[in-house]
Amino acid sequence: MARSSIRWGTGKPVSLAACLVAAAMLAAACGDGDGDSSGAVPATETAAAVTSAPGSQDEAAPVDDEQSEAQAATEEATRSDEDEAPAAEPEEAEGETAVAEDEPEPAPAVVERTITVGLAYPDVSAFATLNKKFSIGDPEQQAAAVLDGWRRDGLLPVNGTDIELVFRKYAIINTSDKLGVCTGFAQDDDVFAVVSGRDFTVGAECLASRFDIPTIDLMGASPSVYDRAPRLFTIRPSEADVLRAYVQWADGEGLFDGATVGIFWDTRSEEAVDAFKEAMAAAGHSIAVEVASDGEGIGSPQDQISVERFLAAGVDTAVLLVGTSSVSNFMHFAESQNYRPAYRSMEWASHIGDVASGSLPQEQYDGTLAMTVSRVGEIAAGLPVNAEAEACVSNYERFSGIDIARSSPETAEWAQILYTCDLMSVLLAGLQGAGDDLTRESLVASLESLQGFPLAAWGDLTFGPGNHAGVQQFRTVEWSADCLCWTARTDMVDFSG
Repeated sequence: MARSSIRWGTGKPVSLAACLVAAAMLAAACGDGDGDSSGAVPATETAAAVTSAPGSQDEAAPVDDEQSEAQAATEEATRSDEDEAPAAEPEEAEGETAVAEDEPEPAPAVVERTITVGLAYPDVSAFATLNKKFSIGDPEQQAAAVLDGWRRDGLLPVNGTDIELVFRKYAIINTSDKLGVCTGFAQDDDVFAVVSGRDFTVGAECLASRFDIPTIDLMGASPSVYDRAPRLFTIRPSEADVLRAYVQWADGEGLFDGATVGIFWDTRSEEAVDAFKEAMAAAGHSIAVEVASDGEGIGSPQDQISVERFLAAGVDTAVLLVGTSSVSNFMHFAESQNYRPAYRSMEWASHIGDVASGSLPQEQYDGTLAMTVSRVGEIAAGLPVNAEAEACVSNYERFSGIDIARSSPETAEWAQILYTCDLMSVLLAGLQGAGDDLTRESLVASLESLQGFPLAAWGDLTFGPGNHAGVQQFRTVEWSADCLCWTARTDMVDFSG
């Protein structure tokens, strides 16, 4: 577990620790380099055009009458020529810009209070060392870019409230590390709210239940988690909602018709698996065999056992409700047995992503159809990047000076940038609706009012009182071993009631 804090774009001095964090990000964030674009732009000056007012000339020496008449005639002709000629444009001095009139500078926003917001993100450095494709970039810099963009757009302060971010990272497969992040945010950092990345559910529940801190988490949770943690909100649907929608999707595609279905599931998701079994039975589909995994971490002893059980039962359609490492192990064991069932995948754990799916045995996975609640596969399908994603990535490029490719396969860094933007944009929407007298209760009530809220990486999000599991849309995607990418095959549709 590690902590850092930094305040971006406020115009106030930052601490040495902040500069060290920023230096680790881009080696430029504490200076006037590419990452610092929030400073005021000097107003351009305009050269003054000097004219003489009538009657202001020096008094002339006396002249005789003929000279006076000749001079008067000459002056009259000159005035006539000037009246008919177009007015001359004042010349711009080199390096200066002419402006019609000076624009008044906007009054500085009034900051009545500053809240501390925690951002928790996964430490995947060990995975990225083995394969750089797993690198998610710099989440701290990504969040700083969002704050900087809000300031540039006049969105911060919001209702007189400014934001200071503090960061903590966690080992993605270590429960105690996540609980340590929870207590650190609550007891050491005194945070007002938290946004958190993938696979942090136990830490998010801790924050929202034990410390009553509003927490916006990326991943969906089991139904009882929301009951225990009424201040927890998730971008993704609950695990039970995902599996009910999955049966709705698969039934509509005819994927379970005449199939012998086997499920391999994690005992920590028992509530969701029960919902899946109920939905399957209601749709008239049976499950031939199921194997439960009780492992935590990388793989489990049941990975190979499940393959043996599926083979013995003649399973031709596999539903794998376990972590990605166990999915990979299952497929490797299956391939060693020359066993290739049809895989029916969905947005479970982190299965649906070009990087994760690209690491699986391709002879096993090629051509797989899956249900997703994310926008993965839109680029491969030739669809334009949605407005929220384009605004997010363009702002990050401006802030960081790093070019991010809009291409397929989609990188882990691309996904993480969008995740960060989505978590932050939901937080901002909550703050905007919470009113001038911001409290944790008013933030929760504001978040519960969000309806059809567009996101960069996911379908539209909807919350409500007692409904804190966000996205309620899905689509079909297809995996190709040729491009190592998912391709969107349908539009987003709503979950059924």
